[in-house]
Amino acid sequence: MPEGQSAVPEPATILLMEQFRAIAHASHNRTNARMSAAGLSLPRFRVLRALASGGRMRMNELSAALGVVPRTVTTIVDALEKDRMVARLADPADRRATLLEITQDGHRQLGRLRALHDSAAAELFEVLTATEKQQLANILGRLQAAADADSGADHPARPELADTQSPQR
Repeated sequence: MPEGQSAVPEPATILLMEQFRAIAHASHNRTNARMSAAGLSLPRFRVLRALASGGRMRMNELSAALGVVPRTVTTIVDALEKDRMVARLADPADRRATLLEITQDGHRQLGRLRALHDSAAAELFEVLTATEKQQLANILGRLQAAADADSGADHPARPELADTQSPQR
């Protein structure tokens, strides 16, 4: 090491993990607070987004797509159905099964919430330069691949749908 320079110690992996969790938690809370103020929670947004992008699907398929237990999805879908954002339909291929479908009201709400979601993300990352954002995306991609490989599950590692409660209106 050249004279006059001090070595910068490598951050402890446990500290990196704790910082990663803290940022994810704060980001989740910020986004969920904005969505709750607009009448919907982040978990409900995720369900609507999955149905909008995946089309009609069974409850177990939605559960697998989100990486959560079926009971969690059932609770959220029940509330979304009550609010007329999701409809349950008979499955023509299996009369015992039910398909879920996002409604027009669900599509309208999803559009509004995407804007809130996107603005919360933009605010979080506005402190980074374009180069830093690209570097972070590359690093997170590698970490996600490692998490997926180590998960031993059939689906990639995904955040849990922690908030299943109705937002206060």
